[in-house]
Order: sequence, then C-alpha cells, then structure tokens
Amino acid sequence: MRAFFDDAADLSAILTAYAGVILETRQERTVDLQQFERADWEGIPVGNRFFIAPTWALCPIPKGRIHLAIGTTVAFGTGRHESTQLAIEALERHLRPGATVLDIGCGSGILSLAASLLGAGRIVGCDLDMNAVTSARQVCSSPVFVGSADALCTASADVAVANISAHVADSLAGELNRVVKPEGLIILAGFIRENPPKRWVPQSFLQRGDWLAWICHPGPPGKADGEASGPRTEWW
Repeated sequence: MRAFFDDAADLSAILTAYAGVILETRQERTVDLQQFERADWEGIPVGNRFFIAPTWALCPIPKGRIHLAIGTTVAFGTGRHESTQLAIEALERHLRPGATVLDIGCGSGILSLAASLLGAGRIVGCDLDMNAVTSARQVCSSPVFVGSADALCTASADVAVANISAHVADSLAGELNRVVKPEGLIILAGFIRENPPKRWVPQSFLQRGDWLAWICHPGPPGKADGEASGPRTEWW
C-alpha cells in the first residue's frame, strides 16, 4: 500500500504509530502532467478510419485516416485503452450518418468526438464526474451534462454507447434500453471476457486481448445472478 500526503501535512503521528511497518518514505517530485504525457505519446491507429494523436504530437497522420485529437486530461478516454478503442471500432462499424448518439459516462468526450467525425446528426454526452464533463466540453461542440441516462427522453437515440464497466452496464440496463429506439443499438464496453455484464445478451461483439465490446439490441433487461432471490451481487 502507498499513501500520499500534501507537503504541508504533519505526519509525525503516523510515522510514530506505524514505524514498524513503514517500508519507505520519500518526497515525490512535482510532475507536469501535460509535459509527461507529451513526452510519452505515440499516435495510435484505431479501426479502419481513425488515428488518435493530439494536435501537438510529432507524428504524421496516415493517409486516409481521420485525426482524432484528445489532449491531456484527468478524465478517462485518451484512446490508449483497449475498451476505448473497441468502442470507437463499434461506432465505426454501426453508426449511420445522421444518427442520434448518447454517450453515457463520456469521460474525456473521445467517443462523442468520434461519433461526430463519423457523421452523427445529434450527440448528447453525460457523466457523473464534473471534471470529466468539463474536459468533454473542451473538445465537444455537442451538449454534455452532469448526470446519467435517467435524465434522457424515452426512445430518443439511435445509438447509446457506455464504456464504463460490467457493473455499471448492468445497473443502467433499464435506462439504456428505455432511451434507445426499438430498432437502435447499445454499445457496451469497459469489461473483460472473464467478467462480462450479466443482464445483457450481445448480438455481436468485438475483442482486443481480454477486453470486449458488446453490440446489443434494446429490450427488457435480464436479471442479474442472485437478483430475484437475495441481496444484490456487486461485480466490477
């Protein structure tokens, strides 16, 4: 276990109480997150159409690919993680021009931006984290609000994408099925094959390593294991 404290914190009581178990103490140097990210960045081709790299990255954009630019942010969604890449690939395959897209748990806004570049007609993003919403608003011209799918109108979207976790995909099953049109699609990502959502049946899927993205049609959500007969089971 590591614990971090502000420079001004008085740690004398902690150091005394845990003197026998503390293995190491040190003062961390201040890191400029943006400069660290810039020094470590390489462009990433995703799917057949995108190339993810910030505007300041010194790498050429391959011919025929769309530049998807996301800079340093505290919100999830730089494009490096497999789950984000799978969600982008699913949008690339299934999003029709002019479609209405809901980006649930939008993080940095990278999926909203990808949907826009793919020709979506209307995009609405949301996240429970105000820092994520602030980051997404910096890159998205589409609306982004603090909240979740329960604030959205019934049958208002052609596509909903939720790149969060298996647990959240299950907890939002009723709302996601409600907000998507009967002929629409729901893209779920953010989980590994050993621990997928329990309340969904995918029509198809994409895989990168152990990570999956499920493409589902809206319908009545299934019941999670143990939901009907006992306390709710938590999984992540």
